[in-house]
Amino acid sequence: MRTPRPIPVAAPVALCGLAASLLLGGCTALARQSGDGGAQPAQVAAENARQATVTTEWGPLGPADRALIVKVREAGLWEIPVGREAARRAARPATQRNLAEIARQHERLDELARGIAAQLNVPLPDRPTAEQQSWMSEIGGKSGTEYDKTAVARLRVAHGQIYPQIAAVRASTRNTLVRQFAKQCETFVHTHMTLLEGTGFVTVDALPDPPAVTGAPEPGSPNQRRTPAPAATSVIRD
Repeated sequence: MRTPRPIPVAAPVALCGLAASLLLGGCTALARQSGDGGAQPAQVAAENARQATVTTEWGPLGPADRALIVKVREAGLWEIPVGREAARRAARPATQRNLAEIARQHERLDELARGIAAQLNVPLPDRPTAEQQSWMSEIGGKSGTEYDKTAVARLRVAHGQIYPQIAAVRASTRNTLVRQFAKQCETFVHTHMTLLEGTGFVTVDALPDPPAVTGAPEPGSPNQRRTPAPAATSVIRD
């Protein structure tokens, strides 16, 4: 059965904007008064707290920073059990081996997330999100190669979604602890994507649509071959 195509991921064009839209879910300000049908004062206060930047000894800690730590924790809560199960149930040895390795690496990532959360006083969840739980149920309901395809597809899409989010935080955070954490996450996620692609189940149907971009060059004519561009050092003027 073909896995439903995921919602396309936004292009990582403007990093700060990406952090706001992807990490924080594109939240809109809740500044309206309750009298005109807007948010209640308690909701406004709660949202203001979620958007707050606090001072730490390692630098400012913003909402995008906290969201990344939580997302890494949530990823481990569903990818560890899926990887462990795949080590037993997957039809192909490559799927068994690679997903088991992803689970092992997520144990280390979870250790890192718990450590930085304790230092920065960030509360962490103890259960996967409702969406992640639905993925686990979907994967668990398959058998044979359909099990492999579904597990790999769901994991690959999830890694493709968090990859630009990590890059956005890595590029914009003012907190030195979070910057180091994002750098470590970047290495892990890159490895996980490679492991998933190594199963042979990452096909066109398992990937989101390419992001929309502006300012892309027009495609070259198939009937006209271009000579290689000159070296940058030969065209730069001193």
